[in-house]
Amino acid sequence: MNISFFLKPKLEVSYLLDDCPVRQALDDMLKSGFTAIPVIGRSGKYVGTITEGDFLRLLLSVKPEELDRMTVGQVERRVQHRSVSIDAHMEDMVDLVAVQNFVPVTDGRGMFCGIITRRDVINLLRGSSRKA
Repeated sequence: MNISFFLKPKLEVSYLLDDCPVRQALDDMLKSGFTAIPVIGRSGKYVGTITEGDFLRLLLSVKPEELDRMTVGQVERRVQHRSVSIDAHMEDMVDLVAVQNFVPVTDGRGMFCGIITRRDVINLLRGSSRKA
């Protein structure tokens, strides 16, 4: 089954730009309530995912005044979240959602299209197991 049916499009997804100031990004993440958020470049390409843990390690390692000069793109991310192409199949994402809350989806040019959530994959698998 193609993932496009389950895609939560970019317009409905919280994301950060890689040139966003860290202080603003922290505020945005707190308001969203999410623990991980996709990061995209100004061109629209997916560049990674940033987590609360990434921000916590940053806050513990730099002086508060340094935060005013830092952007999201400068924050070291400990885990590299994998993305998938828009033409991937849901069955291919089982291993990814085991370790990621969501899977970023990109097009053939690497442009961020949206996400597939762990919940969507689990619900698909739950439905498949009931039919068997």
